[in-house]
Amino acid sequence: MNSLLFLTTLLSAVCLSLAASDEYKLKVIQAVAACVKEHNANIVEVIQVIHAEKIPTNKAQKCVAGCFFNKMGYVTDSKVDWAKVKALNPKKYDTKELVAKADKVVDACSKVVNEKKTDVCELGMAPMKCLLEESKKIQLPKPEITFKV
Repeated sequence: MNSLLFLTTLLSAVCLSLAASDEYKLKVIQAVAACVKEHNANIVEVIQVIHAEKIPTNKAQKCVAGCFFNKMGYVTDSKVDWAKVKALNPKKYDTKELVAKADKVVDACSKVVNEKKTDVCELGMAPMKCLLEESKKIQLPKPEITFKV
């Protein structure tokens, strides 16, 4: 019952825009919800980190980040599979220009972040940091999924 209430609360706290596909939006919602629950993280803090486009600072947030990469299907053999990240870019953005920018970001990160991480709490940190930094460099907006706290 608590799981259902938690998921319902999370879903009602998320406002989704039209740019990202519904399939992608749902996948993100489900991944975040599952990871917050699995790692006993504070949902408000996690959403604040997402809104601010910041790197997680505490252990629970870091675990959620790594878990998120796993749940999204971005991980193969304990490391980020950048081809899988890139494959979802057309579901994140609705214009060819933004998809091309997103592909450029993924290509840049694939060259510098490729180490295995068996600790899920460390798995997402380097790729998340790279994706945020590279996106800012080329002014790629984050996919239009807005979490409301």
